[in-house]
Amino acid sequence: MRLPKKIFWSCLLLYNLLTLRMQAQPAGNDRPASSSPAPDSISPVSITPAPDPAYTDALRQYHAYLSPETGLYRGTQYVKYSDRLKEGHPYFEENRMQNGTVLYNGILYSDLFLLFDLVKGLLVINDPYNTHTISLISEQVDRFTIGQHVFLRLRDSLNPSAPANGFYEQLYSGRSLLLKKEEKAMRKDESVVDGVQWSVTSEVHYYLRKGTVYYAVDNKKSLLYALKDRNKEARKFMRGNGLDLRRDTDDALLKVLAWYDGLNP
Repeated sequence: MRLPKKIFWSCLLLYNLLTLRMQAQPAGNDRPASSSPAPDSISPVSITPAPDPAYTDALRQYHAYLSPETGLYRGTQYVKYSDRLKEGHPYFEENRMQNGTVLYNGILYSDLFLLFDLVKGLLVINDPYNTHTISLISEQVDRFTIGQHVFLRLRDSLNPSAPANGFYEQLYSGRSLLLKKEEKAMRKDESVVDGVQWSVTSEVHYYLRKGTVYYAVDNKKSLLYALKDRNKEARKFMRGNGLDLRRDTDDALLKVLAWYDGLNP
């Protein structure tokens, strides 16, 4: 049976694309065919395109040839929330689509407009004709960016210390890894005057990975416990630099971990 011409050429382009991707990998990343990543490992694939010109050109041709791309526009139609939101919104940062990229089923898609639903944990895009919105299949989203923010997906793990699977913002990556998990929830409010309205609540948690062990680091006490091998020095560093996790958690954690990794090259 002969394949339709467009399917044949798209398969050929994809084959060449993957071949160039493999050739672009540094030799030091080679591993035996029988080996596999640890169950709690995070995919090392970068969200940014490889700098290799041949790979970049092949990726451009692949996307151009398949436009509109059936590989991207897969998922279910996204149902928007009721307009009766009294306070807050369910999305990351802003209540509107934002520019970003997504690594979806192993293929990098750039220059997209994305909406990250923090209530349902869904990444949302417009359909190719901008008539409705689509929630991508979460299990096939490896990483994505919104503006300067990088998100990765943790999968089910045998590591007892690993956080639950889902999307996490990568705040810091060095010898240690710092992840941020922001979640939102809908709260129902009823009154005689206004009827039923909804408001949005939010909570944030932080996770530090050292080696293969994850630590929840939502406050100073838990952070110092995670850095117990440098406990006294960490206290002194935080005090000397006026770092307060309650006032600016992201900034304080970033500075402490950059300092800590510098002591443990």
